[in-house]
Amino acid sequence: MLDYINGKVMQKGLGYVVAECNNIGYKLLVSQNTSYELNLDQINIIYTHLVVKEDAISLIGFSSITERDMFELLISISKIGAKTALSILSVYTPSDVAKFIKSSDIVSLSKISGLGKKTAERLILELKDKIDMFVNTDDVVLKPNNPVSSIDNSVTDEAAEALMMLGFTAKESQNAVQKAYDIKQSEDVQDIIKTALSLLKK
Repeated sequence: MLDYINGKVMQKGLGYVVAECNNIGYKLLVSQNTSYELNLDQINIIYTHLVVKEDAISLIGFSSITERDMFELLISISKIGAKTALSILSVYTPSDVAKFIKSSDIVSLSKISGLGKKTAERLILELKDKIDMFVNTDDVVLKPNNPVSSIDNSVTDEAAEALMMLGFTAKESQNAVQKAYDIKQSEDVQDIIKTALSLLKK
């Protein structure tokens, strides 16, 4: 079984990347977060999962083993296929998903395109006791003395969520919000969003 590809990312598209390994180009379907993590024109390790259907064979790529593990857990649930699982992981990190499941946050999960309330409820019911390993595994790690650690979480969450609604990935949004707060030292959500947007557009 193909576990990973160690190759050069030659192309990035909407929902996919093309990686070259041993003169063979592999097209991999990816989440927005993985696409953001992979470096174009550089050698990357891309972890893989092969999806075999009657009418198609798809290779899914991940920037981390943690994201792949969460993907495989998600598709084990009835009504959640590869497309929906990638949509979830495009908006939220594995740690975010685990937190929402653990806290039975149906509202946050239902925001994902293709994931209705009933499916979100089933996801929570079936995975609540299986996701402890994913909690606190965010890629974004705050430094102990970083001022953002003392800001009201509701402010940063609201600002990051607004950026994600504009199409930015969870990691892009969180990083931009953190930098915006460092610059502005403000707890005004709109002020943080404006500064974060200016940083993302650079």
